Amino acid sequence: MEGFDKSTPAGMVSYFRHCIKTGDVKGAISCFDVQGVYIDREGIAIRGLQQIELAMEQLCAWRPDIKGGKSHVTIIDDVAIWLDKWEMTGTTPGGHTISMSGHTTCMMKRNKVGIWLWWVDNPFGAAVLEN
Repeated sequence: MEGFDKSTPAGMVSYFRHCIKTGDVKGAISCFDVQGVYIDREGIAIRGLQQIELAMEQLCAWRPDIKGGKSHVTIIDDVAIWLDKWEMTGTTPGGHTISMSGHTTCMMKRNKVGIWLWWVDNPFGAAVLEN
């Protein structure tokens, strides 16, 4: 996609958030490694691209606008840890307004062609410890 450099962690995150906002489920799922894990807000690990796709379908249906705050990334070879604060607003298919915020704690993996992918996408960070 034009304007997104997925060869950087920040570029991949921007692309992922764009896909969510535009309802592009296939684009969102393309941001996950084949071994990827998505952690839902209850702290449940959703494994496998088919299962993650179901979660992305629900999220993309809202077409939320996700704004990231200050981020911090640590890279060692082809693995990165991504931390940031975010705010999300949108409308559910039923017409209800949603507003959420959180602290992302994620792991990324660079694939063989140099694209960063979610290895562990935990958009709720340490908040999962409260459930």
